[in-house]
Amino acid sequence: MDTKIQPVIPPAKRGPYRQHSTEFKRAVVARSLVAGTSVSRLAREFNIDANQVFTWRKQFADMREGGAEKAGQLLPVTVLESAGADVECASPSSGVILLTVGPVQLRLEGGVDATTLAQVLTRLLP
Repeated sequence: MDTKIQPVIPPAKRGPYRQHSTEFKRAVVARSLVAGTSVSRLAREFNIDANQVFTWRKQFADMREGGAEKAGQLLPVTVLESAGADVECASPSSGVILLTVGPVQLRLEGGVDATTLAQVLTRLLP
């Protein structure tokens, strides 16, 4: 019976983590946001992991389409009191509602369905 003795080779140690500059990360994210770009191919081109690109996209979310506001951000609301003590209800077709949320204004004129308005306000306001 022959016994083969093989040397025990420890696994190679991992090298140091690569450090990428912020400019490099932003450039990769900008290229990944171009329509039709494959994140996987882009990652292979720069020899980085595709998951890293997605992490950077979250990190630099301000680069997405004009720096959209973060979801769930609280906005200031001002409620104006009516000048008189007696408030008369106008006919449903003559009202105007102007709702301002950040840079967006929603103007509703004429008759407004209360159910639809409640759904819109539920989605817009936290």
